[in-house]
Amino acid sequence: MNNAILDAIQKADGRYLSDLELRPFNDITESFQARLSAYLYLKDHSKDLVLNALRRMVHTPHRKVLQEHGSQCQRDMSYTLEYIAKGLLVHDEDSFMEEYLVWIQNILRAFHCQDACVVSYQLLREEIRGALSGESCNLVLLYLEKLIEAMGTGL
Repeated sequence: MNNAILDAIQKADGRYLSDLELRPFNDITESFQARLSAYLYLKDHSKDLVLNALRRMVHTPHRKVLQEHGSQCQRDMSYTLEYIAKGLLVHDEDSFMEEYLVWIQNILRAFHCQDACVVSYQLLREEIRGALSGESCNLVLLYLEKLIEAMGTGL
């Protein structure tokens, strides 16, 4: 669940939440349909999105990384979309940053393939832009942009 919501609930011991403390609930309800739509799309199409991005990566200077680590790339990118989809449902970008980005960044550093991964996620971002529209697209891109930035520059 969203950290702001959990914090507000924990701090409200013995009282009702204020209007300001209820704002995160309002944000969730206003964007829930778009979040659910994005979740369902990623659930049904993540494999195709990842494969299309990786097919395009063959035409980049990082082709060798893909040839050596293609199955791991596909697995990690699919897992990333799954993690993003779950984050969308609970409106929790903070946990994505705190948990997933740190984890994936450590793995990529160990394999010394951050540059190739940045390109693969940029291609995935383009696939998402072509597949989703409106608020659903923007919500997914928010997570991908954070991921790309973290891979390129660090947290």
